[in-house]
Amino acid sequence: MGGIFFGLKLQIIFISMFFTQHHQVRRRRRLRPMIKKLYYYYFLNMLNKTENEKTPHVISVKNWSKEIIPQMHRLLEVPNWAPWLAASTQSMEGRANVFPEGQLMMEIDTVPAASLSMNRIYWDGNPQSLKSWDDVAGDPTDYSSTYNPAGNTLVLMSMNVALEQQGKQLPARLINHAKQLVADLNMQYLIGSFRPTGYGVAKAEHNYQLPFWQYCTQMTVSRLDKHGVFGQSGSTIQLPFDPWLRSLTWAGLKPLKEDTSAMVVSVPLIEFQGYKQNYKPNQWNEIQPNVWECGEVGLWTIYPENGSATYTESNLWGVIY
Repeated sequence: MGGIFFGLKLQIIFISMFFTQHHQVRRRRRLRPMIKKLYYYYFLNMLNKTENEKTPHVISVKNWSKEIIPQMHRLLEVPNWAPWLAASTQSMEGRANVFPEGQLMMEIDTVPAASLSMNRIYWDGNPQSLKSWDDVAGDPTDYSSTYNPAGNTLVLMSMNVALEQQGKQLPARLINHAKQLVADLNMQYLIGSFRPTGYGVAKAEHNYQLPFWQYCTQMTVSRLDKHGVFGQSGSTIQLPFDPWLRSLTWAGLKPLKEDTSAMVVSVPLIEFQGYKQNYKPNQWNEIQPNVWECGEVGLWTIYPENGSATYTESNLWGVIY
């Protein structure tokens, strides 16, 4: 952008030189030093821009540390979650203590760009035996009551990507690290209760008449399989409409079942009113008495008799490895 402005300045100067008749020679002499300086700064600016573009970003993946968690919480957790769903710094610190190998953070030029939290459990391979995300996380949600050091299954619990880094395939890199951890720890499965991030918007567009399972498994978009991930290179394939489920499908996701009460949060009615007023206020709709959609995957149910409100959302249980 800087180069463009320098170029415009030079054009203005040249126009004034060629179309001004009075004292033309004297003006050229006065402008000559200025033009030299503009040329100098213009080419210096372009040189710096070229050097910056050539400088590679330093990308690293490491385990969470107590020192970096507050910054991760501010840059990754809070911007990506509704306030009633975001993990606290205490919960994040607990996860790092319980299962440090399963808490990954990707840095780009020393700044947190993405994070992945995982838990280790035992699973018999039967989809019907899978409980809820809440059950796997435990209460508190730091895995302290659910982590199994001899478990055969790695569960992807939560992934966050900085808003300015989204769309750069960072989740795929972290999932590859998760697959490697499954191999390193001699586990059998890599699964997750996955949150279809676009469902809240899709529900509203379908007048809140769009079933969860139908959205996750039947709404699709066409994409070109350039590298033959699903068969022949260059073929057109159908992938989930939801952007997060689509990304996971490229990584190998196979749906197992709906996690009907994946996340359940109950709060006093006054706290609910605060959320309704301050969090995406234009997306709240009372679809029936005491039932509110809020633009998120789940919905709220109000219980006036005891002054409380409960948020409930479904997720999609799936296996990747």
